[in-house]
Amino acid sequence: MKQSLRLGSVRGIALGVHWSVGVILVLFAWELAEYQLPADPGHAGVGDWVAGVVGAVALLASLLAHELSHALVARRSGVRVRSITLFVFGGLTQLEGEAHTPGADFRIAAVGPATSLVLAGVLGGADALARVGSVHGLPTATLSWLWEVNLLLAGFNLVPAAPLDGGRILRAALWRHWGNRTRAALASTRVGRWFGVLLVFLGVLGVLAVGITGLWAALIGVFLYASAVSEEQYELVEDALSGLTVGEVMFPDPPTVLPSTSGADLLALFQWRYRGDAVVVTDPIGAAPAGVVTTRVMRRIEPEQQRTADAGHLAVPLAELVRCRPEEPAGPLLPRIAAHGGHPAVVFDSTGRLVGLVSLADLERAAAWATARRRRTLLRR
Repeated sequence: MKQSLRLGSVRGIALGVHWSVGVILVLFAWELAEYQLPADPGHAGVGDWVAGVVGAVALLASLLAHELSHALVARRSGVRVRSITLFVFGGLTQLEGEAHTPGADFRIAAVGPATSLVLAGVLGGADALARVGSVHGLPTATLSWLWEVNLLLAGFNLVPAAPLDGGRILRAALWRHWGNRTRAALASTRVGRWFGVLLVFLGVLGVLAVGITGLWAALIGVFLYASAVSEEQYELVEDALSGLTVGEVMFPDPPTVLPSTSGADLLALFQWRYRGDAVVVTDPIGAAPAGVVTTRVMRRIEPEQQRTADAGHLAVPLAELVRCRPEEPAGPLLPRIAAHGGHPAVVFDSTGRLVGLVSLADLERAAAWATARRRRTLLRR
């Protein structure tokens, strides 16, 4: 998910928010100011709105802490972490790989809900101390809401259904029990699909019973169902790629163009002479690769850009691409490419020469062929 606003970084992990965070910020601030904080709900004053905005921002900080705990434990477990992005349904920690053991998988998943529980305890303690000190009104009402929401966040995330943290914990437990990560992951995603369906059903009942507020549960259910299906497909592709190397799935010796190549010439190349997913853009003298131009970019190019833009401006710089070697396994390349915006990986041999590109489409095609071969082998038995 692309970050709309960069917040900074922690230990090299990019922190940011998606534009949809504005939606939940307004919703939470409105709920606090109009219904949770005022003595007379529906008649909010200026103080209520100030406390509502502060509470909503504090909740987003809690979500960020939840995701950051995942990222830091993942890094300690040997998993590369690219970024953390907050969005309308919570947060997304973008990992460039998977845990190597069931224990690491469990720790990465469990630390998120544990962080939310700790925050609930700290905020609840602060609320209790404030009340003992005879502090009442907006401060205690805001603290009370914050610890209750963090407690709810921890409990919801412990539901054993992917992509929730509880689903990851279930995956780790089944992985340890069965000794097969893919089987465990697929079981977790199936539970996630059914949980999503359940939330949609409950949301529809909520709309019929109490009104539009029930729609939120249905929307979360749709998101969880779609995420579980996507994760299941990802696991199947990664499993099909096991045993294949990067050299076996890459597009070898892709065509190269100079950075001065016009947008119109690039478009003609993709439309009529080349069926690959990207071309390599070299430096001005054609001596070394500098980036790639993808079909995704060329499909979106405007008529004006065909006349004014060149390959140098349309290219994704080499520094933003995944680099790999032909002898590396192909499976781990899937999450790395996904974490880099879906841009193709560049393949260099031992001498440093660029020998190929690997796109998500290449990996999907290789997985489809591998699955078909396995199916034919089973039919012969």
